[in-house]
Amino acid sequence: MKSLTLAVAFGLVAVGSASAELAVRNVDDGMIAVSPGGTPFVAYLQGKNVEIAARRGGTWRTSRAARVARGSNLVAFRAGRRGAVVLVRGPGSHSLDLVRRTRAGWQKIRIARAPSGSRLGWPGLVLERGNAFVAFTRWWHGTHKTALLLTRVGPRGRTQSVQITGSGFPKSFVAPPAVPVLAGRTTWKGQYIDAGYGDFPVGPLLGAVGGNAVYAAWTQALLGAGQLPVSLAKHGRSIESDFVLDRAVMTGFGLTARGPEVGANEWVSAGDLGLAGEAVVWAGVVVNRRADFELDGWLAGLASAPRGTRDLLLARPDGLSWYRLRRPPSIHIDLDATKQLNGTTIVTGDVRGGSGTVKLYRERPGEPRELAGSAPLADDGSFTFLDTPSIGPFVYRAVYTDRATGLPYATLLRNPA
Repeated sequence: MKSLTLAVAFGLVAVGSASAELAVRNVDDGMIAVSPGGTPFVAYLQGKNVEIAARRGGTWRTSRAARVARGSNLVAFRAGRRGAVVLVRGPGSHSLDLVRRTRAGWQKIRIARAPSGSRLGWPGLVLERGNAFVAFTRWWHGTHKTALLLTRVGPRGRTQSVQITGSGFPKSFVAPPAVPVLAGRTTWKGQYIDAGYGDFPVGPLLGAVGGNAVYAAWTQALLGAGQLPVSLAKHGRSIESDFVLDRAVMTGFGLTARGPEVGANEWVSAGDLGLAGEAVVWAGVVVNRRADFELDGWLAGLASAPRGTRDLLLARPDGLSWYRLRRPPSIHIDLDATKQLNGTTIVTGDVRGGSGTVKLYRERPGEPRELAGSAPLADDGSFTFLDTPSIGPFVYRAVYTDRATGLPYATLLRNPA
């Protein structure tokens, strides 16, 4: 049996052409998974219902997988040869259920329930030979102590659980996330990957094995600095860890021929513009060690697909759109805006790898964006646009839709105009 490596918070414990389609209408968030055969699945919540959409024969079809308590959230999603599997964490992080497709229909299996005074951390999920491996933590409010647990769900639905760590390790300000990673052929073991004092992870911990290394990525809250960077760590012949984004919320991770890729969302808040309220404007970002690109809107998910392709799930005004990229993205947008004494603004930039036109928007958090206009691209990809805005403050966003892929590349200025 392969060993199982559990990445928990800041440590490891081991045991063709692109497509662009509207996958789910009138839904603004979800998760994406791709089966070994290349079938994409999208999971999302519709009220109290867990819905799973699958693309087969060029058509997206949705089925109701389970009914859950209001206030639940989807926390992990994978697709194997037998279909899609999703983890659902209940209200208050007090329960964890696994939902999967069987020959008899959809099945919901209870994985864990948190005792009084505790809660469950963000779990991770791996599928292997009909088995589902779930790693999660149990965290106690009063002591900040943690227990790391692993549950295996067999092909027939039988569960086997084992507690990996005891005595409250590691202590944390919040319930730490965990993820199982299959590596090797022995039992589980502990591997150091990163550590910090006074900081804590936010959201999921995502991991994978590539070559002879284990990779992990997470969003990290830095209490002293008040920042929220995204970290990418590698444990191979050497141990490496670095921030790949300064302020973002991670939503996806995958391994490609170009190395690990992190999907996340940066933002401009109302407070950044000196406005009241907590509304934000999102900018999806995909980062790897060689290049990065930005997208128009919330990046709900990223997944590695067969034959070197990558799948993206992007929240658009009409719902969740699916994109399959068979080649590495080659579009990058630079943008700048300069105010003039006469009240106009000169917007300049370039779209590397593009041709045609670029659209320019004015955006304020919590309000519908305004189309300022379109600018033609010169032969070298550069553009210039003269804008006469009527109100402010706002931020500009340039959007270029690649004709070959349908993917809306973008750049959102972080400074107000």
